[in-house]
Amino acid sequence: MRTYVRNRTEKNDFESFEDSFLKDEESSTSDEEESSGGNRSKIAGKENHNLVHQKNKINTNNNNIKEKDIVDTSANNADNLKATDPPSAKYKKLAIRSVMGAFMIGFFTMVLSTDHFIVALFVIALQLLVFKEMIALRYIEAKEKKIPHFRTLNWFFLFTSFFFFYAKPILITLANYYPDIFQHFVRYHLWHSFSLYCIGFVLFILTLRKGVYRYQFSQLTWTLMILMMVVVQSNFLISNIYQGLIWFILPVSIIVCNDIFAYFNGFFLGKKFINRPLMKISPNKTWEGFIGATGWTLLFAYYFCGFLLKYDWIVCPKGNTGFMESLHCTRDPVFLEKEFIFPPEVTTIAFKYLGITLLPFSYIPIQFHALVLALFGSLIAPFGGFFASGIKRAYKVKDFDTIFPGHGGVTDRTDCQFIMGLFIHVYYYTFIKTLEIDPTSIWQNIMMLSMEEKMLIYEKLKQSIEFTTGTITP
Repeated sequence: MRTYVRNRTEKNDFESFEDSFLKDEESSTSDEEESSGGNRSKIAGKENHNLVHQKNKINTNNNNIKEKDIVDTSANNADNLKATDPPSAKYKKLAIRSVMGAFMIGFFTMVLSTDHFIVALFVIALQLLVFKEMIALRYIEAKEKKIPHFRTLNWFFLFTSFFFFYAKPILITLANYYPDIFQHFVRYHLWHSFSLYCIGFVLFILTLRKGVYRYQFSQLTWTLMILMMVVVQSNFLISNIYQGLIWFILPVSIIVCNDIFAYFNGFFLGKKFINRPLMKISPNKTWEGFIGATGWTLLFAYYFCGFLLKYDWIVCPKGNTGFMESLHCTRDPVFLEKEFIFPPEVTTIAFKYLGITLLPFSYIPIQFHALVLALFGSLIAPFGGFFASGIKRAYKVKDFDTIFPGHGGVTDRTDCQFIMGLFIHVYYYTFIKTLEIDPTSIWQNIMMLSMEEKMLIYEKLKQSIEFTTGTITP
């Protein structure tokens, strides 16, 4: 522990030295431009000499820190325990993680039993917490730099993103009750979103301060990266919710299942068969945990999907039903049982050469799609966790927060969920969705029209219905 704290302190000292050096470099450059020609040459020569000396010092410190980091991280095991810890500490941490994990699953189940709107608010709340944790990684340095309104601008860009992605459906609902107030915001939603972005962009330029330009632009890049990785991908999560809770519950459960079995397989079997880490960026992950979790996740996805099919409120899309209303729908063919019959040529060859009689069998397509989702959740989604591990190693923190004992912060628990949600959205609209025209989207577009345009559509639709039912003659 002492070695780790010392290395972290040295790293912070190094980063502070590097930041102050960059500030001094920009200040000295500005002073040089204001001096005379002869003094400029003299000062430039002296600064170049100091520059080489300071860069060598930085490289030396950086190499020493990297070597110490390698020594420290190589001693880590599957549960972040030290060699001096008693054996009981291992099982104590396991118990803490298990109890907190059960609590989180119970709370998640309670949220899912409410309404699609509540589940969507839950996802938005998670985004706020993840954004807060990610911004906090660099906020201390920003405070030292005394950048004006740094955190305010970060949250303003988050608000702008939320308004662009989530405000329109809410405004449409409010326009049904208060059309005189909210109809304008519905019709010009895109323009208002762009205006908010322009305000944030201009404010950022106005807050630029001499000597810290490079650092401020790196802060802006960090904020935009968080918005892209968190808010943009979470937007697809919320879209999945309204297509049917199964497209949210199933992928989230697959990630949770994979994480649980990866932990327990690594806890009991880690490095007993393959004595090397799965990824250098995350040395605590083991091959045993990765392979074992993949097999268990495939089994879980197949049978848990069959369990979810029993409930209409999970399978049916939200549509235009009211808050907390029960859902009933005509199920999509992907949820209906089908019979698979082998081609005659295949059955003949199997019986003639292998002595096997291939009989027809029943299946539900969604369960085979669930296997594809499980493979993605086991093989690709964990790289979201590796990405988060890289960030934590870059900033020398063990967890993003300590809100969940034994688990870390919200980011530590959701790092794989964002890319999984995006994959579900792409997979659903590419390989599963059969209805090309979405009635909900049509209704939202109609609500954006003026009253005269709505009346015109009403008359046309009325004539079409009367003609189809034979009540009038065209």
